[in-house]
Amino acid sequence: MVQLVKTPLGFFVVALKNQVVEFQETMGNPKDVATNLDFEYKKWEEAMRAKAYDSEEDCFLDPMKITGLIGIPEEKFLQASREVGLAAAKIAIKEHIGKDYLVVQAVGALDDLTKAINLLANRAMEWYGLHYPEFKEEDMEKYISGLLKHKRGISMGLEIDDRDLNSIRDYAEGITLLIKRKKLIETYIDKLMSELSPNVKALAGANLGARLISRAGSLKRLARLPASTIQVFGAEKALFKHLQKGVPPPKHGIIFQHNAISTAPKHNRGKLARTLAAKLAIAAKIDYYSGDFRQSLVDDWNARIKEVKKNVKN
Repeated sequence: MVQLVKTPLGFFVVALKNQVVEFQETMGNPKDVATNLDFEYKKWEEAMRAKAYDSEEDCFLDPMKITGLIGIPEEKFLQASREVGLAAAKIAIKEHIGKDYLVVQAVGALDDLTKAINLLANRAMEWYGLHYPEFKEEDMEKYISGLLKHKRGISMGLEIDDRDLNSIRDYAEGITLLIKRKKLIETYIDKLMSELSPNVKALAGANLGARLISRAGSLKRLARLPASTIQVFGAEKALFKHLQKGVPPPKHGIIFQHNAISTAPKHNRGKLARTLAAKLAIAAKIDYYSGDFRQSLVDDWNARIKEVKKNVKN
């Protein structure tokens, strides 16, 4: 009986635990060894079994001691193990991180900008409102734009001079730059989703689709989640209340942002949320494993929307 041993320095066939019968040295730099180690060992193992070496599967031998049997110093073994191990870790990290992580970071940046813009815009509205409280505009971007164009005049508010108005406008100009940056990131997310996840984008839109990937942590994880989990993403607190206190379960989470669900009658939102979540679960799998665009998913979803609307009318 013999033992097959794999090490960063080479592969060994060991008999009687202290006699090296066969040895094949690994070739190349640490990166090459780390990349090909498992593949090369498998080929070598098949060749050894073809020579009728009957390996003991449950027997463990210390690789460092085995390399010492052919005169390899302990320091050399430890150095090779460290270099190959680091190279293998770098390869694993690179393979693990894909473009979907760009989506996660872009969504985070978009949320940060949105919070900052809202905070700064509220300050600008209060500041300018001291002088001109008559100026009303519900849309924040239109208010900032109007503030920059508006001329100082007679108002029931506080009288200010040009220095005061210029300070307010300088502050508002900074907000407009952030708004432009936010729109650029939204465009970036749209293009990234088209490349990375066309089916999820077609069903949910670029923004919502990107948020689903961000919530899951990656496209890979989203592709492995059941539709029921996707349906309640973002409604975790309501779900915990349901489990702990027995209140009705949530019908939807962030997929409520989809226009077809948010504008539907309340009693139909759950039906549409379930259908959309089921389609998104399929879409994520297709995007991750093949990347092919499937128009049939969108057609089925649109048909379901029409069916629900038709039932409402009847």
